[in-house]
Amino acid sequence: MPQIQLHAFTRPADERHSQIAHWFNSRGFITASFEKGKLRVTTPGMGEPINFKLAERHGHNTFYKGSTGGALIVFEVKVAENTISYHGYCPLLLFGILSKKIDFKKGAGRLTKYRDEGYQLEQEFLAHIHRL
Repeated sequence: MPQIQLHAFTRPADERHSQIAHWFNSRGFITASFEKGKLRVTTPGMGEPINFKLAERHGHNTFYKGSTGGALIVFEVKVAENTISYHGYCPLLLFGILSKKIDFKKGAGRLTKYRDEGYQLEQEFLAHIHRL
């Protein structure tokens, strides 16, 4: 999980947390609300809805957004006093039971265009973090 070290004289963690949530929400992301540590998300696929299962990571805030072809882009973010750590991925549900986290990829092919979209959002997010 990437971790960004912040300068010693940065804003308080709760203020940075609020700014990060605003950044995601202003780009169409939804803040996850888990029930018993789980969340099911349905996106409109190509003719059929696609279901995803997300699991809560303790101490992290999860933001998700539908993408190309019904895919899902997810960021799990943890804000501490001097660091911000995150994990960005696209979940893939195999056979309706096995969940796999696929990393973003710059220039991903046509069938996995959502991975490139995730990569572009990750670069924007990193630029935002460095401005905090």
